[in-house]
Amino acid sequence: MNAITDINNKYNSSIALIVLCCRIHFKSSNLDDLKAFISVNNIDWPEFYINCRKQKVRPIVYRILLKIELPEAIKKSLSNELNRLTLQSFEQAKETERIIFLCGEKGINLIPYKGTAFSKQFFGNIGMRESSDIDLIITPEDLPKAIETLEKDGYSPYQKEYYQWVGHENFIQFHKDFSFDKHIRTKRIHHVELHFNIIGKTTYLPDYRNTFATQQTTTYQLFQKEVDCLLPVEHFRAVALHHMLMDTMGYLKTVVDLAQMFQSIQDIQSNQELNSKEIAVLKKMEEKYNLSLVKNLIKSLLGVDLPIYSSQKSINSLRKRILSGSYRKVRENKSPFFDTISFTYTQLKYSTCFYVKRIDKFKHLSKSFINIMHPQPEDCTSIILPKYLFFMYYIIRPFRLVFFPGDPTKK
Repeated sequence: MNAITDINNKYNSSIALIVLCCRIHFKSSNLDDLKAFISVNNIDWPEFYINCRKQKVRPIVYRILLKIELPEAIKKSLSNELNRLTLQSFEQAKETERIIFLCGEKGINLIPYKGTAFSKQFFGNIGMRESSDIDLIITPEDLPKAIETLEKDGYSPYQKEYYQWVGHENFIQFHKDFSFDKHIRTKRIHHVELHFNIIGKTTYLPDYRNTFATQQTTTYQLFQKEVDCLLPVEHFRAVALHHMLMDTMGYLKTVVDLAQMFQSIQDIQSNQELNSKEIAVLKKMEEKYNLSLVKNLIKSLLGVDLPIYSSQKSINSLRKRILSGSYRKVRENKSPFFDTISFTYTQLKYSTCFYVKRIDKFKHLSKSFINIMHPQPEDCTSIILPKYLFFMYYIIRPFRLVFFPGDPTKK
């Protein structure tokens, strides 16, 4: 575990304070350590608020800080923001539950994923994590009916015209979810994603399973009613793949999530509550994906000691990326084109770290490079062509990326 003084010296006191609070959550440090740190360091509180928001760990950190004596103005600010985040979590849980039962009446089975369901399942409290989206799992066959149902409920679907133009089968083949927004006047109040795959189709999976196992589920009371949820091991697998291969462990929230999941799965396993199929899933995850790297990162940042399947490469680059807050900086260049190059390079560089075998790293890079040129919704909405000219989008795409990167419908 890296010493807090080392983090403080290399980065700043606000980052060190955030990490220390997360360690207290996992009981690898205590409140006396926190009091001592604050007493000898001049905390830049505005910078702390910004970094805490970037790292997406405000509920955990603010709860810890409110347990000690602080200046009244700081305590009031923390309390007000924590109350706002808690209310937001309850509103999301309430809306998640409402959508599940609304669609259930139409014969559409939805299962919550990540978000408040994850908080409930692994933290025991829906308000312990920051979450801006409502993520729900759907079978591809139910998607058309779900689009109709949510539209009637006041949700605006993303890229519906593209979905209709490209066709249902092609959309399912090349995408992982379908998104909606609900607004009150000009303010967005909810963002919903219906997931039929775990991660994007451009990402290589050595175990070849990009779908959710929903044949068996468990139940949790999300807001007022019990809803079906993924089994813990399946939820662990899906979130771990998402955090490693899509978010590339770019901020502290992903590290905290995985540490919490590892501890929960260990508790379930020690109580002999896992069946042989679930144990096989966990073993395959260890064999195919670099969970040892993740566990070493967790130990270094949070002080949580986890059994390592095999020794792996250094975590220094990942740790530095998280603590320096550079995950979003690749999108802050003046040129959108160079933003795209920088972001793509960074994603490939770090996502490749999470494969164990060299052949899998190579397959991931090869698939990613090939799929960079596959037409996306932004290409098809920039210039509308007849379907029989779809092949032209392979020619249009490189020019569109250079001259009109991003979503042209939002310009």
